[in-house]
Amino acid sequence: MFHKRNGSFSMIIEDNGIGFNVEKVTEKKTLDKGFGLAGMQDRAALVGGEIEIESAKSKGTTLFVRIPLND
Repeated sequence: MFHKRNGSFSMIIEDNGIGFNVEKVTEKKTLDKGFGLAGMQDRAALVGGEIEIESAKSKGTTLFVRIPLND
């Protein structure tokens, strides 16, 4: 799902997969192994955006992406 509101583009990406421990996966040493989240966060940051990650084992994962729009 995505929408444009209050000068930003927002997108929510969800799955109902196995989930993971967000703190463990987003540690610097884990991100360097190519999990993909670091690249996504870096790309969002390049345009002033951010990605928030929520996940729990056996519950799936949700990514909240917010990118500011320039007029």
